[in-house]
Amino acid sequence: MAKAGLDVVALDGRKAYTYDLDSESVVAIDLATGDQVGAGARPQGNLPARSDQSGESDAQDDVPLCQQHAPAVGTVGGKRIAVGVFPTVTEGTGTTADTSTYELVALDTETGEAAWQAPLNVSVGGDFCHVAGISGKVAVVVLGGSFEPPNTYGVDLESRKVVWTAEQFEAQYVQGSHVVGVDASGDGSVVEGLNPATGHLQWQGPEAYVSVDLFEVTPFSSESVLVQNRDADGWSTVLRLKDGQQVDVPGMGERLHEVQRCSYDLRTLTFCFFHTTAGGELAAYQAKSGKLLWRLGGPDGNPGRIAPDLTAAFHGAVYGNVVRDGGASEPIVLDGATGKDRELDPGAAPTLVNEYVGLTAERDGSLYTAMG
Repeated sequence: MAKAGLDVVALDGRKAYTYDLDSESVVAIDLATGDQVGAGARPQGNLPARSDQSGESDAQDDVPLCQQHAPAVGTVGGKRIAVGVFPTVTEGTGTTADTSTYELVALDTETGEAAWQAPLNVSVGGDFCHVAGISGKVAVVVLGGSFEPPNTYGVDLESRKVVWTAEQFEAQYVQGSHVVGVDASGDGSVVEGLNPATGHLQWQGPEAYVSVDLFEVTPFSSESVLVQNRDADGWSTVLRLKDGQQVDVPGMGERLHEVQRCSYDLRTLTFCFFHTTAGGELAAYQAKSGKLLWRLGGPDGNPGRIAPDLTAAFHGAVYGNVVRDGGASEPIVLDGATGKDRELDPGAAPTLVNEYVGLTAERDGSLYTAMG
Protein backbone atom coordinates (compact mmCIF):
# COMPACT_ATOMS: atom_id res chain seq x y z
CA MET A 1 0.00 0.00 0.00
CA ALA A 2 0.98 3.67 0.00
CA LYS A 3 3.86 4.95 2.10
CA ALA A 4 2.36 8.31 3.05
CA GLY A 5 0.34 7.12 6.07
CA LEU A 6 -3.27 6.31 6.90
CA ASP A 7 -4.31 9.89 6.14
CA VAL A 8 -4.25 8.96 2.43
CA VAL A 9 -6.32 5.77 2.84
CA ALA A 10 -10.11 5.54 2.39
CA LEU A 11 -12.10 2.50 3.56
CA ASP A 12 -15.17 1.49 1.56
CA GLY A 13 -16.70 -1.93 2.13
CA ARG A 14 -14.14 -4.71 1.78
CA LYS A 15 -11.54 -2.55 0.01
CA ALA A 16 -9.26 0.36 0.77
CA TYR A 17 -8.29 3.07 -1.71
CA THR A 18 -5.06 5.02 -1.63
CA TYR A 19 -2.21 6.52 -3.62
CA ASP A 20 0.62 4.15 -4.50
CA LEU A 21 3.72 6.31 -4.62
CA ASP A 22 5.81 3.83 -6.59
CA SER A 23 3.41 3.50 -9.52
CA GLU A 24 2.05 7.04 -8.94
CA SER A 25 -1.55 5.91 -9.25
CA VAL A 26 -4.78 5.48 -7.31
CA VAL A 27 -5.12 1.83 -6.29
CA ALA A 28 -7.62 -0.54 -4.66
CA ILE A 29 -6.52 -2.94 -1.90
CA ASP A 30 -8.41 -6.11 -0.96
CA LEU A 31 -8.73 -5.92 2.84
CA ALA A 32 -8.93 -9.71 3.23
CA THR A 33 -5.59 -10.38 1.53
CA GLY A 34 -3.78 -7.04 1.47
CA ASP A 35 -3.24 -7.48 -2.27
CA GLN A 36 -3.79 -4.81 -4.89
CA VAL A 37 -6.88 -5.26 -7.07
CA GLY A 38 -6.34 -4.42 -10.73
CA ALA A 39 -3.67 -2.18 -12.20
CA GLY A 40 -4.86 1.07 -10.62
CA ALA A 41 -5.54 4.42 -12.30
CA ARG A 42 -2.66 6.65 -13.35
CA PRO A 43 -2.91 10.11 -14.96
CA GLN A 44 -2.33 10.29 -18.71
CA GLY A 45 -0.33 13.51 -18.46
CA ASN A 46 3.31 13.83 -17.46
CA LEU A 47 3.94 14.02 -13.73
CA PRO A 48 6.42 16.63 -12.47
CA ALA A 49 9.82 15.43 -11.32
CA ARG A 50 10.09 14.88 -7.60
CA SER A 51 12.74 16.67 -5.58
CA ASP A 52 14.58 15.58 -2.48
CA GLN A 53 15.26 17.97 0.41
CA SER A 54 18.42 19.25 -1.31
CA GLY A 55 16.32 20.36 -4.30
CA GLU A 56 17.71 17.78 -6.72
CA SER A 57 15.08 16.59 -9.21
CA ASP A 58 14.13 13.00 -10.08
CA ALA A 59 14.81 11.91 -6.50
CA GLN A 60 13.52 8.42 -5.73
CA ASP A 61 11.99 9.19 -2.36
CA ASP A 62 8.61 8.55 -0.78
CA VAL A 63 7.36 12.14 -0.81
CA PRO A 64 3.99 12.65 -2.56
CA LEU A 65 3.88 15.13 -5.42
CA CYS A 66 1.69 17.40 -3.29
CA GLN A 67 -0.32 17.24 -0.07
CA GLN A 68 -2.73 14.52 -1.13
CA HIS A 69 -5.50 13.21 1.12
CA ALA A 70 -7.37 9.94 0.80
CA PRO A 71 -9.20 9.41 -2.52
CA ALA A 72 -12.90 10.25 -2.36
CA VAL A 73 -15.36 7.43 -3.03
CA GLY A 74 -18.82 7.95 -4.54
CA THR A 75 -21.39 6.62 -6.99
CA VAL A 76 -21.91 8.51 -10.26
CA GLY A 77 -24.05 7.23 -13.14
CA GLY A 78 -24.54 3.91 -11.34
CA LYS A 79 -20.79 3.24 -11.06
CA ARG A 80 -18.82 3.27 -7.81
CA ILE A 81 -15.55 5.16 -8.26
CA ALA A 82 -12.60 6.34 -6.17
CA VAL A 83 -11.39 9.75 -7.33
CA GLY A 84 -7.95 11.29 -6.88
CA VAL A 85 -6.06 14.22 -8.37
CA PHE A 86 -2.48 14.61 -9.63
CA PRO A 87 -0.37 17.57 -10.78
CA THR A 88 0.77 17.25 -14.41
CA VAL A 89 3.16 19.16 -16.68
CA THR A 90 2.91 19.93 -20.39
CA GLU A 91 6.37 20.58 -21.79
CA GLY A 92 6.78 23.78 -23.75
CA THR A 93 8.67 24.16 -27.02
CA GLY A 94 10.90 26.98 -28.18
CA THR A 95 10.22 30.03 -26.03
CA THR A 96 6.98 28.56 -24.66
CA ALA A 97 7.33 27.67 -20.98
CA ASP A 98 6.17 24.41 -19.45
CA THR A 99 2.54 24.49 -18.28
CA SER A 100 1.52 23.04 -14.94
CA THR A 101 -2.03 21.82 -14.45
CA TYR A 102 -3.94 18.98 -12.74
CA GLU A 103 -5.65 15.80 -13.78
CA LEU A 104 -8.57 14.07 -12.10
CA VAL A 105 -8.35 10.26 -12.08
CA ALA A 106 -11.24 7.85 -11.40
CA LEU A 107 -10.76 4.21 -10.37
CA ASP A 108 -13.50 1.63 -10.96
CA THR A 109 -13.92 0.16 -7.46
CA GLU A 110 -15.20 -3.18 -8.76
CA THR A 111 -12.28 -3.95 -11.07
CA GLY A 112 -9.47 -1.80 -9.66
CA GLU A 113 -8.84 -0.46 -13.16
CA ALA A 114 -8.97 3.10 -14.49
CA ALA A 115 -12.50 4.33 -15.21
CA TRP A 116 -11.39 7.62 -16.78
CA GLN A 117 -8.91 10.50 -16.58
CA ALA A 118 -9.81 14.16 -17.07
CA PRO A 119 -7.51 17.22 -17.30
CA LEU A 120 -8.89 20.10 -15.25
CA ASN A 121 -7.30 22.97 -17.18
CA VAL A 122 -6.48 24.65 -13.86
CA SER A 123 -3.01 26.12 -13.43
CA VAL A 124 -2.45 27.43 -9.90
CA GLY A 125 0.73 25.61 -8.79
CA GLY A 126 1.14 24.85 -5.09
CA ASP A 127 1.41 22.36 -2.29
CA PHE A 128 -2.24 21.24 -2.15
CA CYS A 129 -3.94 18.80 -4.50
CA HIS A 130 -6.63 16.58 -3.06
CA VAL A 131 -10.29 15.68 -3.36
CA ALA A 132 -12.07 16.84 -0.21
CA GLY A 133 -15.16 14.75 -0.98
CA ILE A 134 -17.98 13.92 -3.38
CA SER A 135 -21.54 15.23 -3.14
CA GLY A 136 -23.96 13.86 -5.71
CA LYS A 137 -22.17 14.11 -9.03
CA VAL A 138 -19.74 16.86 -7.93
CA ALA A 139 -16.20 16.31 -6.65
CA VAL A 140 -14.85 19.06 -4.38
CA VAL A 141 -11.16 19.54 -5.25
CA VAL A 142 -8.57 21.66 -3.38
CA LEU A 143 -5.61 22.99 -5.40
CA GLY A 144 -2.79 25.51 -4.97
CA GLY A 145 -1.61 27.06 -1.73
CA SER A 146 2.17 27.60 -1.99
CA PHE A 147 2.34 31.23 -0.82
CA GLU A 148 -1.34 32.00 -0.35
CA PRO A 149 -4.43 29.96 0.62
CA PRO A 150 -5.51 27.28 -1.87
CA ASN A 151 -8.61 27.46 -4.06
CA THR A 152 -11.50 24.99 -4.12
CA TYR A 153 -13.15 23.77 -7.33
CA GLY A 154 -16.41 21.94 -7.93
CA VAL A 155 -15.95 19.37 -10.71
CA ASP A 156 -18.96 17.76 -12.40
CA LEU A 157 -18.07 14.06 -12.58
CA GLU A 158 -20.31 13.46 -15.59
CA SER A 159 -19.03 16.27 -17.82
CA ARG A 160 -15.65 16.24 -15.98
CA LYS A 161 -15.53 20.02 -16.11
CA VAL A 162 -15.02 22.65 -13.39
CA VAL A 163 -18.45 24.14 -12.63
CA TRP A 164 -17.55 26.52 -9.80
CA THR A 165 -14.51 28.04 -8.10
CA ALA A 166 -14.07 29.40 -4.56
CA GLU A 167 -10.83 31.40 -4.45
CA GLN A 168 -8.73 31.36 -1.27
CA PHE A 169 -11.16 28.87 0.25
CA GLU A 170 -9.92 25.52 1.55
CA ALA A 171 -12.65 22.88 1.67
CA GLN A 172 -11.99 20.51 4.55
CA TYR A 173 -15.15 18.42 4.87
CA VAL A 174 -17.96 17.39 2.52
CA GLN A 175 -21.17 15.88 3.86
CA GLY A 176 -24.48 15.63 2.02
CA SER A 177 -25.41 19.04 0.64
CA HIS A 178 -22.70 20.92 2.50
CA VAL A 179 -19.02 21.80 1.99
CA VAL A 180 -17.33 23.21 5.10
CA GLY A 181 -13.99 24.97 4.93
CA VAL A 182 -12.03 28.13 5.67
CA ASP A 183 -12.19 31.34 3.62
CA ALA A 184 -9.03 33.44 3.85
CA SER A 185 -9.89 36.02 1.21
CA GLY A 186 -10.50 38.77 3.79
CA ASP A 187 -8.46 40.25 6.64
CA GLY A 188 -8.96 37.12 8.76
CA SER A 189 -9.95 33.50 8.24
CA VAL A 190 -13.61 32.55 8.54
CA VAL A 191 -15.32 29.14 8.58
CA GLU A 192 -17.98 28.86 5.89
CA GLY A 193 -20.49 26.40 4.50
CA LEU A 194 -20.96 26.21 0.72
CA ASN A 195 -23.42 24.45 -1.56
CA PRO A 196 -21.42 21.65 -3.29
CA ALA A 197 -23.51 21.82 -6.47
CA THR A 198 -23.07 25.56 -7.04
CA GLY A 199 -20.34 26.80 -4.67
CA HIS A 200 -22.77 29.41 -3.30
CA LEU A 201 -22.37 30.55 0.31
CA GLN A 202 -24.77 28.89 2.77
CA TRP A 203 -23.51 30.36 6.05
CA GLN A 204 -20.54 31.93 7.84
CA GLY A 205 -19.25 30.78 11.19
CA PRO A 206 -16.40 31.78 13.51
CA GLU A 207 -13.68 34.16 12.32
CA ALA A 208 -10.11 34.49 13.58
CA TYR A 209 -7.10 36.53 12.55
CA VAL A 210 -4.90 33.49 12.08
CA SER A 211 -3.45 31.55 9.18
CA VAL A 212 -5.90 29.31 7.32
CA ASP A 213 -3.79 26.25 8.12
CA LEU A 214 -4.48 26.69 11.85
CA PHE A 215 -8.15 25.81 11.33
CA GLU A 216 -9.23 22.18 11.24
CA VAL A 217 -12.74 20.95 10.38
CA THR A 218 -13.73 17.34 11.13
CA PRO A 219 -17.09 15.52 11.54
CA PHE A 220 -18.79 15.55 14.94
CA SER A 221 -22.00 13.88 13.77
CA SER A 222 -23.97 13.42 10.56
CA GLU A 223 -25.42 16.90 11.17
CA SER A 224 -22.50 18.85 12.67
CA VAL A 225 -18.77 19.52 12.48
CA LEU A 226 -16.01 20.13 15.01
CA VAL A 227 -14.07 23.32 14.22
CA GLN A 228 -10.69 23.75 15.90
CA ASN A 229 -8.51 26.86 15.89
CA ARG A 230 -5.03 25.62 16.79
CA ASP A 231 -3.21 28.91 17.36
CA ALA A 232 -1.71 29.83 20.75
CA ASP A 233 -5.08 31.04 22.05
CA GLY A 234 -7.01 28.37 20.20
CA TRP A 235 -10.57 27.24 20.74
CA SER A 236 -12.90 24.47 19.65
CA THR A 237 -16.58 24.58 18.80
CA VAL A 238 -19.26 22.40 17.18
CA LEU A 239 -21.36 23.90 14.36
CA ARG A 240 -24.53 22.64 12.70
CA LEU A 241 -24.10 21.80 9.03
CA LYS A 242 -27.43 23.28 7.97
CA ASP A 243 -26.89 26.83 9.28
CA GLY A 244 -23.50 27.12 11.02
CA GLN A 245 -25.08 27.70 14.44
CA GLN A 246 -23.15 26.54 17.49
CA VAL A 247 -24.10 23.32 19.31
CA ASP A 248 -23.64 23.44 23.08
CA VAL A 249 -21.15 20.66 23.87
CA PRO A 250 -19.74 20.42 27.42
CA GLY A 251 -15.94 20.60 27.39
CA MET A 252 -15.64 22.60 24.17
CA GLY A 253 -14.19 26.00 24.96
CA GLU A 254 -13.66 25.26 28.66
CA ARG A 255 -10.59 27.11 29.87
CA LEU A 256 -8.68 24.02 31.01
CA HIS A 257 -9.79 21.69 28.23
CA GLU A 258 -7.99 21.42 24.89
CA VAL A 259 -9.63 18.96 22.53
CA GLN A 260 -7.11 16.74 20.77
CA ARG A 261 -9.50 14.84 18.51
CA CYS A 262 -13.08 13.61 18.23
CA SER A 263 -14.44 10.49 16.53
CA TYR A 264 -18.05 9.92 15.44
CA ASP A 265 -19.10 6.25 15.57
CA LEU A 266 -21.39 6.68 12.50
CA ARG A 267 -24.47 5.86 14.57
CA THR A 268 -25.44 7.91 17.62
CA LEU A 269 -22.28 8.56 19.66
CA THR A 270 -19.24 10.83 19.43
CA PHE A 271 -16.12 10.59 21.58
CA CYS A 272 -13.53 13.30 22.25
CA PHE A 273 -10.10 13.16 23.85
CA PHE A 274 -9.04 16.30 25.77
CA HIS A 275 -5.78 17.50 27.28
CA THR A 276 -6.45 19.01 30.73
CA THR A 277 -4.37 20.20 33.67
CA ALA A 278 -5.22 16.88 35.32
CA GLY A 279 -4.11 14.76 32.34
CA GLY A 280 -5.99 13.18 29.48
CA GLU A 281 -9.77 13.01 29.48
CA LEU A 282 -12.07 10.94 27.26
CA ALA A 283 -15.68 12.12 26.97
CA ALA A 284 -18.72 10.52 25.33
CA TYR A 285 -21.60 12.51 23.80
CA GLN A 286 -24.89 11.98 22.08
CA ALA A 287 -23.79 12.90 18.58
CA LYS A 288 -26.92 14.79 17.53
CA SER A 289 -27.54 16.86 20.67
CA GLY A 290 -24.03 17.13 22.14
CA LYS A 291 -25.32 15.90 25.51
CA LEU A 292 -22.52 14.60 27.75
CA LEU A 293 -22.93 10.90 28.63
CA TRP A 294 -19.77 10.09 30.58
CA ARG A 295 -16.21 11.26 31.26
CA LEU A 296 -13.10 9.24 32.00
CA GLY A 297 -9.91 10.82 33.37
CA GLY A 298 -9.23 14.55 33.66
CA PRO A 299 -10.41 16.62 36.65
CA ASP A 300 -13.96 15.17 36.53
CA GLY A 301 -13.26 11.56 35.55
CA ASN A 302 -13.49 8.34 37.54
CA PRO A 303 -10.69 7.97 40.13
CA GLY A 304 -8.44 4.96 39.59
CA ARG A 305 -9.06 4.72 35.84
CA ILE A 306 -6.87 5.96 32.96
CA ALA A 307 -8.37 7.69 29.96
CA PRO A 308 -7.13 5.94 26.80
CA ASP A 309 -5.76 8.07 23.98
CA LEU A 310 -8.55 7.94 21.38
CA THR A 311 -7.67 6.49 17.96
CA ALA A 312 -11.11 5.70 16.45
CA ALA A 313 -14.75 4.80 17.14
CA PHE A 314 -17.24 2.71 15.22
CA HIS A 315 -20.80 1.56 15.97
CA GLY A 316 -20.59 1.88 19.75
CA ALA A 317 -16.98 0.71 20.16
CA VAL A 318 -14.20 3.08 21.26
CA TYR A 319 -10.59 2.26 20.32
CA GLY A 320 -7.50 3.69 21.98
CA ASN A 321 -4.29 3.10 23.92
CA VAL A 322 -3.77 3.19 27.67
CA VAL A 323 -0.34 4.65 28.47
CA ARG A 324 1.17 3.38 31.73
CA ASP A 325 3.53 5.39 33.95
CA GLY A 326 6.49 3.53 32.52
CA GLY A 327 5.52 4.55 29.00
CA ALA A 328 4.11 1.19 27.90
CA SER A 329 1.14 1.54 25.55
CA GLU A 330 -1.70 -1.00 25.76
CA PRO A 331 -4.49 -1.08 23.15
CA ILE A 332 -8.02 -1.35 24.51
CA VAL A 333 -11.67 -1.27 23.39
CA LEU A 334 -14.32 0.48 25.50
CA ASP A 335 -18.09 0.18 25.42
CA GLY A 336 -19.23 3.50 24.03
CA ALA A 337 -22.54 3.56 25.89
CA THR A 338 -21.05 3.04 29.36
CA GLY A 339 -17.31 3.73 29.14
CA LYS A 340 -16.54 0.31 30.65
CA ASP A 341 -13.68 -1.88 29.42
CA ARG A 342 -14.97 -4.12 26.64
CA GLU A 343 -11.85 -5.84 25.26
CA LEU A 344 -8.53 -5.82 27.09
CA ASP A 345 -6.31 -7.42 24.46
CA PRO A 346 -7.52 -6.43 20.95
CA GLY A 347 -4.01 -6.62 19.51
CA ALA A 348 -3.97 -3.05 18.19
CA ALA A 349 -5.83 0.24 18.35
CA PRO A 350 -6.96 0.96 14.79
CA THR A 351 -7.04 4.41 13.26
CA LEU A 352 -9.45 3.53 10.44
CA VAL A 353 -12.42 1.23 11.09
CA ASN A 354 -15.48 0.03 9.19
CA GLU A 355 -17.82 -2.96 9.49
CA TYR A 356 -15.20 -5.33 8.08
CA VAL A 357 -11.78 -4.27 9.27
CA GLY A 358 -9.63 -1.97 11.37
CA LEU A 359 -6.36 -0.57 10.05
CA THR A 360 -3.33 0.59 11.98
CA ALA A 361 0.05 1.67 10.64
CA GLU A 362 3.19 -0.28 11.44
CA ARG A 363 5.98 1.67 13.13
CA ASP A 364 7.93 2.16 9.91
CA GLY A 365 4.85 3.79 8.37
CA SER A 366 5.03 1.62 5.25
CA LEU A 367 2.78 -1.32 6.12
CA TYR A 368 -0.66 -1.76 7.59
CA THR A 369 -2.13 -4.42 9.83
CA ALA A 370 -5.70 -5.54 9.10
CA MET A 371 -7.82 -6.69 12.03
CA GLY A 372 -10.99 -8.61 11.22
